Amino acid sequence: MHEEGKLPDLVIDVTEAQLVDSAQEYTFRTKPVRRFPCRVCGASGARDSSNGLCWICRRLKISAWRESEG
Repeated sequence: MHEEGKLPDLVIDVTEAQLVDSAQEYTFRTKPVRRFPCRVCGASGARDSSNGLCWICRRLKISAWRESEG
């Protein structure tokens, strides 16, 4: 019997290599990225995290922002 308030040790013995391989494949595979049309040019390359801009419009915005600073 276990001491009161102490959980028993949990031991899991994984012996099937196929199970381990499928778990690694699921964990390390690239996740699909949802794309949206760009708010400026309409190209379908904008991600949700990029303020609705494709990579080209995002770079142009950063360049214009740097020029206006200095």
